[in-house]
Amino acid sequence: MGKGGTLWLHRSYNNVEKDPEIDKFRTIYQKEHIKENDLAILSGLASTTVTNLFGGQTRQPRHSTFAKIAGAMGYEYGLRRETKPDYESELPVAREQYKAHKEALAKKRDRRPAKKKKR
Repeated sequence: MGKGGTLWLHRSYNNVEKDPEIDKFRTIYQKEHIKENDLAILSGLASTTVTNLFGGQTRQPRHSTFAKIAGAMGYEYGLRRETKPDYESELPVAREQYKAHKEALAKKRDRRPAKKKKR
């Protein structure tokens, strides 16, 4: 199990500096040969949103941003099942990891110094 119960937080998503979907969208965008401003207009987004997304300033865009850009370029953005989970074997493990995570949070909370009230 992860140190301090942190494994629970990373069960299904590898925390990275920026969302890897951004790179996928940038690659598709570059192949489309459309201007950022035109893509923004087609997707109903501010041009700065598209510029920041592809320029690296945006780290965790909303799902709706991806869906709008995908739709503007003629793609459907959604979920696709890769494997069927074995809930019977995964749930006990996940419950233990969640319990350890909650305990680690409680310990961390208990170690914090009490905040002083302003007068």
